[in-house]
Amino acid sequence: DEIYDMITYEGKHLSPSFIKDIPLVIFNGISKVYLSPGWRVGWTIFRDCDGKLSEIKEAYLKQARVRICASILAQKGAAAALNGPQDHIKNLVKKLRERRDYIYKRLNEIDGISTQKPGGAFYIFPKIEGDDKKFVLDVLNKVHVLFVHGSGFCPVYGKGHFRSVFLPPLKTIEKAMDALEKYMKIR
Repeated sequence: DEIYDMITYEGKHLSPSFIKDIPLVIFNGISKVYLSPGWRVGWTIFRDCDGKLSEIKEAYLKQARVRICASILAQKGAAAALNGPQDHIKNLVKKLRERRDYIYKRLNEIDGISTQKPGGAFYIFPKIEGDDKKFVLDVLNKVHVLFVHGSGFCPVYGKGHFRSVFLPPLKTIEKAMDALEKYMKIR
């Protein structure tokens, strides 16, 4: 999944495509880098020199012929985004880096929460003690901030975590962190 390939903060994105001796399926699209979620425009690349993925590729193509079709407007918009100026990406990454650094700092200052600094994308996955699903519902009900429980992404490795997005403006993130800090003090 290469959907965040241009949203990196430390160094360059490293794609597995440099490994030449394994079959590879790459997914990408415009929803993240070009800020167009819901347009449903993406692509898949199969690298399968030995034919090991032939059954998977054929099943994928059958599914695509029957069910997957982006609207003509979305296709035209995607073409304009991909072929047009790309300078917005650098500005987007700069803004997201500032937001990432802010939310990372704030989360690690709150007792009972710790997190790692994300190297890319626009999500952060803090660790908490206790039931993550109960935690996010309680935060929502008590201080009206919405997070996603980590166990919804993976019942093993997501357990005891929650996910937050840092796309909103800094003021919005600041309000959310203030509310979360308040919640952690009263819980």
